Amino acid sequence: MGPYLTQPRKDKDNQDGENSRFKFGATGMQGWRNTMEDSHIAQLDIGNGIGFFGVYDGHGGNEVAEFVRDHLVDEFKKLSSFKAGNYEEALKDIYIHIDEMLQTTYGKQKLQSYKKNSDSGPSLFGRGGDDIAQGTGCTATSALITPNEIIVANSGDSRIVLAVKKGDKYQAIEMSEDHKPDNKGEKARIERAGGFVEENRVKGVLNLSRSLGDLEYKLDSKLSAADQMITAVPEIRKEKISSDTAFLVIACDGIWDCLTSQESVELFGELLPKKPKISDAVNEVFDKIIASDVASSGGIGCDNMTCVVVQFKPQ
Repeated sequence: MGPYLTQPRKDKDNQDGENSRFKFGATGMQGWRNTMEDSHIAQLDIGNGIGFFGVYDGHGGNEVAEFVRDHLVDEFKKLSSFKAGNYEEALKDIYIHIDEMLQTTYGKQKLQSYKKNSDSGPSLFGRGGDDIAQGTGCTATSALITPNEIIVANSGDSRIVLAVKKGDKYQAIEMSEDHKPDNKGEKARIERAGGFVEENRVKGVLNLSRSLGDLEYKLDSKLSAADQMITAVPEIRKEKISSDTAFLVIACDGIWDCLTSQESVELFGELLPKKPKISDAVNEVFDKIIASDVASSGGIGCDNMTCVVVQFKPQ
């Protein structure tokens, strides 16, 4: 049957919440794909008035994305770097730590518990056997919102975009780079680590250059985590929160295949004031961009779709 269903699954998994500083809406939709492999995190306060939001887009299976959803924040709060208030370092530490957890007996057993019956066979990404994390992974795009700053950690090709109010319009500020194998710096690291890029895929297989999991690309004990062929180490960007800070859009590549960063903030800027819940706006965007059929779409609008929007309240 290939990677697509004969009819899309357009039912949506919605979550909304708010506090005195911001409100959020989060939605996931399987769409045309055979299985749902995305997850997300949306927590208004993990301590010290800090919000944590993220999107985790699985490939080769759902397991690593679901492991991240269930473990990342709890493990993050245990880090000495987080407790010390060194949030940039903590975001790097937690991504590396998750990869280390996936290699433990607990991690391997937990991944097995997430395994879906329909995913038991081999795939393009080489999964199979007991060590799921060797050939399965996920993007990791996370936003830590402190009382005065937005700090973003990104590994992979999901994306975070900040909308800033400019008069009666919104300007998109990209808070992350889509980590693709053909990017100059990414390709150089891949080749230094003994790999190659073919048709914008690492070794002709993996179409992103940073991720959690995918441990088969992280086996060179002579290299640091940052220098592996595929690295978990995230790119960090940050922005001060100001009176012009409007909202964040955190989404997997299924959305960015269909919308540019600027188009997304213009569309959400138009929809958010009209909807009672933020997830209602996300639902409308998904229904707008999902492909009407696979055959004529070229694959655009056929992926799993997951998006978290965080809207800042006037202070």
